[in-house]
Parts: sequence; structure tokens; C-alpha cells
Amino acid sequence: MNPSSTIRIHGIHYTLPERQVGLEQLAAEGRLISTPETMRDFGFGDCRVSSVPATQLASVTLKALLERHGVDPLKVGLLINASVLATSSLVPKGDALAEFPQGENAHLEMFRFSSTRLQDELGLSNARTVGLSELGCVSLSHAVWLAHAVMEMEGLEYALCVNADVFPDGIKREVVYNVCSDSACAVLLSRNPEGSRIKTYQTLTRGYYWDPDGHQNELLAAYFPTGKRILEKTLKASGLAREDIQLLIPHNVSLRSWEILSKFTGIPLGKIYTENIRPKGHSVAADNWINLKDVIDRGLVKKGDHVMMFSFGLGAHWGCSIVQI
Repeated sequence: MNPSSTIRIHGIHYTLPERQVGLEQLAAEGRLISTPETMRDFGFGDCRVSSVPATQLASVTLKALLERHGVDPLKVGLLINASVLATSSLVPKGDALAEFPQGENAHLEMFRFSSTRLQDELGLSNARTVGLSELGCVSLSHAVWLAHAVMEMEGLEYALCVNADVFPDGIKREVVYNVCSDSACAVLLSRNPEGSRIKTYQTLTRGYYWDPDGHQNELLAAYFPTGKRILEKTLKASGLAREDIQLLIPHNVSLRSWEILSKFTGIPLGKIYTENIRPKGHSVAADNWINLKDVIDRGLVKKGDHVMMFSFGLGAHWGCSIVQI
């Protein structure tokens, strides 16, 4: 990132469905692979389940973010929709939760994109829209990095990034030993100097693991050494030492995995924010940003502190950034 950049994280807002489903109920519905006891040992509790499609969650979240910060929708120059699940990036017919489009005009329904609907609903008439896909859980962080770059190149005043994912009915909620919640999270970037600054964003992609089912065991074996590598790469790019990081903000995957990664990297578990894993579950690509908002709102970090945000996405992508509050 350009050290002289005036672009800042201006605001974050997220929406979690009110409906909470416990591990026993998920197991009874056939939506877990492991036992509830195993998932509880891994640090999980309830997961959040939406009764509305991802596009509606995204719309509510973006509207609240703009209103909270008093931003005129006409001043937004870019909207990036970073939904992970293919079904989350489409607007279902009749706005009901549905599986992949069916029927005579299914070929047309596959072009009902969320990003353009969101532009229309929110009055973002001057914003170009981008749909970002195939990045798994790093999608929202990657969208923020991309928005930052476009704002630099084109002198935009505001940009919006949003991730919203809702699992289709009947699909399992356990993904590689993690319990997944539905959610939406939006990030507003601006040139307001009072916001938080992104110092660096680093990624590693390993295409060999493109098939998470066929390569699951190998992927699990590579997760920790590659995670250590991206953390070290990010620190080097930022010019900071490990001791300069006030808090590591993770994605909400298994607490057990963070206990291992803590020992593997030398980062004390007490400096890793894991409080949201049990009550909120793993919200696919939204975790880092939900957690960042929560640690700021709870006063766990102060102005000038550096936080590191780590995520991994099936596909396989490792992503890590450092933000100065």
C-alpha cells in the first residue's frame, strides 16, 4: 500500500440473522458431519441461519452503513460485491430462498446479479459494480484491497465493499471442521483522515488445492506452514515486528486450529481475538471485518494500534493484512 495514501476505512457494519441454531439441532437435521461434541470441543456453539436471501442481507447492511455515516449514495464511485457461494451472488426468483435456478428460463435467471440490484435499490447511480468470486473466505479482504487500488488510480471519494452469504436449505453447515453462519458485512472506504489505514495486504494462492474435497487431507497439512509464511510475509512488507501488533484478528475457524497456529507462529493465544467463534460461528468471508468492528467498539484497541487480520479461503488462498487503527 502507498504509505502516503489518504484512503481510510471509514466504517464497518454487519448483519447477523436473529435465528440461532444449536449444534444438536444441526446434527438432527443432518447438517453436521462431525458430532456436536466434536464441534463444541473445536470451539463452536450456535450458528446463525437466515430466512431471507443473501441479497436482502446485503441491502439492509449497506443501507445502514451509508445512513450511519451520512454518505450520499451518489458520491459512491465503486461497489464491490464479494459473495462467496455461487447461489449468494444471484437474486433468487420471487426473493425466496432457493436452490440453483430451474425451469424454461433458467438460463436468464443465472444473470440476475446481486451487485446491479444493490446499485439500483440503494441509489448508487454513479458507482460501477464489480462481482468478485472464486476467492473463498478472503473475498471481502480482497475486495477492500481492490477498492483501495481503484480509488487511488481514479481519485474516487467513496467505495463500498460487501460480502453476504446464505447457505441453501439442506446444505451441510460444517465445512472442513468449521460451523458456518449466514451473514452480511459491508466496509466503507473514504478519504476521511479519521479512519483506519491499511498498511499492507498480502496473499498466497496455491492452485493445487483447487479441489477441497479431493485434496482435503493435503490441504489441512499445508494450512499451518503456509499460514506461518503469510504472517511472516505480511510483517516483512509492513516493516513491523511481531511485538508491534496489538491484536491478531482471525477468521472464526476452529479454536483448536488457532491454538496450534499460535504455537507454530509464536503469537500468544492471548493476543488472538477468538471470543466470537462460539457465539457467531464462521461467517465465511465476513469474520475478519465483523471482528475488527467488535474489537474497536469494545475498546480492545486504541487509535494508533496495529492489528493483523488473517484469513484462509478454500481454493486455496491465504490472506493477511495489517491495519492501523
